Amino acid sequence: MKVLLVAPVVPPYGGMALQAQQLSALLQRDGVQVATLATNFMLPRAVRLLERVPGLRTILRSVLIWPRLRRDVAKVDVVHVMAASWWYFFLVVCPSVLVARLCGKRVVVNYRGGEADTFFRRVGPLAAPVFTFASAVTVPSEFLASLIRRRFGVPVRIVPNVLDHSLFTYRQRAAMRPRMLVTRHLEKIYDIESVLRAFQSVQQQRPDASLWIAGGGSEEARLRRLVSHWNLRDVRFLGEVAHRDLPAIYDQCDIYVNASTVDNFPGALLEASAAGLVIVTTGAGGIPFIYDHGRSAWLVETGDWRGLAAGVDHVLRNPAAALEMTSTARRVALACDWPEVRKQLFDAYGFSVELPSTSLDGARCVAG
Repeated sequence: MKVLLVAPVVPPYGGMALQAQQLSALLQRDGVQVATLATNFMLPRAVRLLERVPGLRTILRSVLIWPRLRRDVAKVDVVHVMAASWWYFFLVVCPSVLVARLCGKRVVVNYRGGEADTFFRRVGPLAAPVFTFASAVTVPSEFLASLIRRRFGVPVRIVPNVLDHSLFTYRQRAAMRPRMLVTRHLEKIYDIESVLRAFQSVQQQRPDASLWIAGGGSEEARLRRLVSHWNLRDVRFLGEVAHRDLPAIYDQCDIYVNASTVDNFPGALLEASAAGLVIVTTGAGGIPFIYDHGRSAWLVETGDWRGLAAGVDHVLRNPAAALEMTSTARRVALACDWPEVRKQLFDAYGFSVELPSTSLDGARCVAG
């Protein structure tokens, strides 16, 4: 059994890259031979200086990926393409599917675009052949599955993001403290400014409140200026954090705050749930398909920083209810453990493997 993963690799520590890294390790642990074609590969030294020209790096990679695909696809049985929207879809996903099918290989398109609805509305007819030609289409949640079925009329399998529970230890908090955490890229779609505004409101009532921000991005300098301008205390920018170092950070915090405006199946929230943090988040994209408001997380509208602050205040004032939410959310995270995901992924690959059942009644991660 030989699989080629077509995906970005770490660093940087983005969601797709982390999923690819974990999938590769877990598949190999189960005896599958895995090769990875890094879509964010370094350019040859002869043209590396041209990376400074805006847009040129993307163009060069879109040309150079073709011979890499022809070389790597020929060596495997299954091509697993981790797919996102916009230019990545046309410059990486399209050629990957085309080369795999021309080589007679089984190709699994694992689509995970948070802006899927907008993307499909704008370029649906151009994207349709990818989903039609794929041997199997998988998505992490019902949120994306329903969009693709409705738009393209193809079968879609739900294969959740994998969460390796050997990395994260659930700890039930004896008390709920105002120690807040966010681990998203510092980009506009994750609206870290709203997290800071919510934290400002919380700190006015809870002077001992703290906020850790793990991640980097184009918004970092502006966000640091806001922290200084608003005189916020105990805000720590941790920068890019290696995935292996995240569990120790989760263990030192109690409340995970997420303000994303676009999202699909955020692994960061599931990791926080696996570690026992209570989740206060916007209901962007597929998040309401994973978490129930008031039962497994506290959900608010996108852009509602006051709602985020109120959610943090609610869990601090109602620690028993907050702990009940963390217990329920843990079951959601457990449904994304490798034994559960593996059965569905191997089915998409066409592998016939006997696997033990570890299903969890009531977990929504799989069915959405």
